[in-house]
Amino acid sequence: MITTLTLNPCVDKTITIKGFNYGGLNRVVSTRNDFSGKGINVSIAVHQLGERTKCLGFSYLHDSEFAEESLAKIGLDHEFIGVEGRLRTNIKIFNENDQIMTEFNEHGQPVNAEALDELKRLITAHLGYSEIIVFNGSVPLGVPEDIYRTLIEIAKKAGVKTVLDAEGELFLEGIKAGPYLVKPNLYEFESAFNVKVNNNQDIVRVSRKIIENGVGIVCVSLGKKGAVIVSKDEAWYAPGSDIKVRGVQGAGDSLVAGICLAIKGRLGLDQMLRYGVAAANASLLRDGTLLCTLDDFRKMLAQVSVERVDF
Repeated sequence: MITTLTLNPCVDKTITIKGFNYGGLNRVVSTRNDFSGKGINVSIAVHQLGERTKCLGFSYLHDSEFAEESLAKIGLDHEFIGVEGRLRTNIKIFNENDQIMTEFNEHGQPVNAEALDELKRLITAHLGYSEIIVFNGSVPLGVPEDIYRTLIEIAKKAGVKTVLDAEGELFLEGIKAGPYLVKPNLYEFESAFNVKVNNNQDIVRVSRKIIENGVGIVCVSLGKKGAVIVSKDEAWYAPGSDIKVRGVQGAGDSLVAGICLAIKGRLGLDQMLRYGVAAANASLLRDGTLLCTLDDFRKMLAQVSVERVDF
């Protein structure tokens, strides 16, 4: 089973417009609200791709009914720790004309030390059922920046493969635990290691240093330009695809979901990248945070090509 963790769930309010008039009037084409969070998104994508998954994490009591109803509609297995407060709202303004998303993300409301202790017990209880655990996304106030490092260390001791998708100190602390795979986007990658990427060889060069320090695989998503994946012995690049984008949020989470399916299937590094990019592309075809479907994934998989990166 592929298990995911979401510590900072949210409501994604997606507002679609055609052209952005800064400081003036903007007519709204459509609006939708989705219960979300990066780990939840990964689990939804995995579920819709036909694999078993369960999402763990925190659930704010004020909005717990909305969260439960949202996941029940999808049929997604989950177990949350109830904490005081309400869900944060992330506003996503998608301009159809240039296919650019502008985001306004709130901070999560604080959680206490008791909730963190319960979280560790929850993760430990699910280790025996999990082949892969995905740790991703931001954290609410009160959660230490080394939380992913701590949880990855716990999972690794149980022999469970771990995937990390986070930014800033959460990412830098997390990689100290040597996760099986990390998936930063280009901005997160450049910011974390204070580098400017000019080509794929730059990504490979920096990634190999990370791998030398204990990380197994590095996958860097490049937005419209595709993605690069690197291991100790090889590296692959998948170019971006020319598709009509309906929504961009959740594409990176779908990429993680596709990679997890390939890991579970014991596929090679090139196929991990193909699966990930195909799932991400399939997600781009859908509005809001609806994420990829199995049919669209299969169509995109047939179109995704990969090429070896020399180093």
